[in-house]
Amino acid sequence: MSLRRHEQLLLRRAYPRSPTELRRAEAALRKFRMRDTLLDPDDAGIAGTSVDMVFSYDLVRWLSSRFPRTLKIDWDDPPSEDRLAAVLTPAIPELQERIVDANVPYLEYAKKRTLEWYLENIDPVAYDLLGLWVRWKFPAETSRTRMRRKTRSIFYGDTILERRDVSIVDALAGPPMTVRKLSRQEGEEALDLARAALATRYRELYNFTYGDPATVISADAGRGLEVVLFGLVPEKRLPIRAGYAPFFFRNGVPVGYGDAFALGDKMEVSFNIFPAFRAGESAWCFTRLLKLYQQLFGSRVFLIDRYQIGLGNDEAIASGAFWFYRKMGFRPTDQKVERLARREERRRRRSSAATLRELARSAMIYVARS
Repeated sequence: MSLRRHEQLLLRRAYPRSPTELRRAEAALRKFRMRDTLLDPDDAGIAGTSVDMVFSYDLVRWLSSRFPRTLKIDWDDPPSEDRLAAVLTPAIPELQERIVDANVPYLEYAKKRTLEWYLENIDPVAYDLLGLWVRWKFPAETSRTRMRRKTRSIFYGDTILERRDVSIVDALAGPPMTVRKLSRQEGEEALDLARAALATRYRELYNFTYGDPATVISADAGRGLEVVLFGLVPEKRLPIRAGYAPFFFRNGVPVGYGDAFALGDKMEVSFNIFPAFRAGESAWCFTRLLKLYQQLFGSRVFLIDRYQIGLGNDEAIASGAFWFYRKMGFRPTDQKVERLARREERRRRRSSAATLRELARSAMIYVARS
């Protein structure tokens, strides 16, 4: 089975038109497995493969506790000798004896230690300073091929809502969603899924790494979409803004994620749908997310920072993120960028990558009607 077919099956599993289609997609995905290899980020996470990334100390420790014997250090791109010397010398008595010697083979000493040794003997700050590459051979059930969240029901539909079919105005004016607070155990299970889903795709976000399982809520957003929202553990909360992390499941399939930072009625929003599901209901997911923020926190001013639009973010440039948000009603905060956007609209042609980078020089804002 090709990678393209794999993605088509995942989309059909998340957006099934009938029970038969769902069963066939699930059965085919259960059989799909690749040889152990490292894939590009857009394709990563397939059953049978691995990822190789510089994860933070806290996430590596979590991975090691949840998935023992599946991680190892990749020494193909080791830290510099100076960094190894600074970090290892305080932890290895033999190196303390050799501090006066010339040409101490720090890398040899480093390679003799397991990942578990580093986690137990190296200070978290020093570990992060090393920048160790860690290869994770994740279990098949944790892969994006097979990862599922239990759901009470499945939504079937012949129609996929496109951007023109939904609006932020309608979403914010609509009835509230059904929301429930998860138990701590349920919260931990959901957080495990979210962290693993990101890690298998070469991603790590602060708000998930330090998510608090005691704060998790689940919102039924309709059409098979569940938004699970995590808060931060108390010791990692920010001094001024409140941080949150939403994760999206469509019929139990992980389809996207984001983070958010609230200050009063303002909410800075990030939003990312995984590539396999961008032919699905991305705009619907986004409007439901804003509705949830309004419902829970009274948010009425929504901000998108420049990175989300494409500043230093090639993925956002490739996906034309600026136009996604503009067509949803967001506008640049910089008037020069707004004038450029209007000129581009009159041209009625696809914007070049260079133009999209110019458009990404401004944050974007949406102010809800009072």
